Amino acid sequence: MALFAPIKLKCDSVAIAFGVEASHTATIQELADAFSAKPADILSPVELHAAFIQHCVDSGNVEAALAVFFAFCRTFDTSTRNIHVVAQAHGLDEDAARRVLKGYFSTWPLVNSNSDPSSVWPVSPSPALFSSESVGLMAMFGGQRGTSSYLDEAVWLLDVYRPLLLDFVTCMSEFLQRESKDKRVASMYFKGFDVLRWLTVANAAPSKEYLLLSPICMPLFGFIQLMHIMILYKTLGVSPGDLVKSFKGKLYSVCKIEVAMFTTRYVN
Repeated sequence: MALFAPIKLKCDSVAIAFGVEASHTATIQELADAFSAKPADILSPVELHAAFIQHCVDSGNVEAALAVFFAFCRTFDTSTRNIHVVAQAHGLDEDAARRVLKGYFSTWPLVNSNSDPSSVWPVSPSPALFSSESVGLMAMFGGQRGTSSYLDEAVWLLDVYRPLLLDFVTCMSEFLQRESKDKRVASMYFKGFDVLRWLTVANAAPSKEYLLLSPICMPLFGFIQLMHIMILYKTLGVSPGDLVKSFKGKLYSVCKIEVAMFTTRYVN
């Protein structure tokens, strides 16, 4: 049985203490002291702990990041509650929730590439919407988003869930950019179609007028909805095929249901 030692972390008026394996204590406490010395606008323990996870990931110390991450999971019981439920339960504002989710998921590639069998991604129970036999869920892609700033949604998703989405976004961006250069349609993409650059480089996105052109916005609407689906099945720990089985409703007419709601709103 591993021996745990306490780590103390403080940022302004917010302080937390959590246990990590004794072999990691000195390194993590050193990281904690360096983190505490930096000014940050943090108002809650869950936000502080998640921000420290991100700090450990950014430091490049994999063992420390994993130890702090699993301490977070024990503290906030993510084995029985989805992290989105945890964030909601703490009444966080948008910025704080973003910091918690981003810090939590920053360890995604570290956990999934770790050879230690005891270090596995904590899979929480499926939402009640997916487990109730009395509910027939239906989802459909497509339809106008009704906003000229729809690209902001994709920027937010990639920032928060970057480890889960980057490969997909990179691949799809390359595909869209390649297809947009086809001589049959190239004239419609006179400002290009470099989605990855638009999402990751400040002020790189073209004008709203260009983004609202049908050849641009229609494929991007579907692209953003697929980002939500990828986040959903990965955070639930299921395959895309198993996720599809959760949708039981029959489509009788054309309608639109926001799949995105299932990403952040769970019935507990």
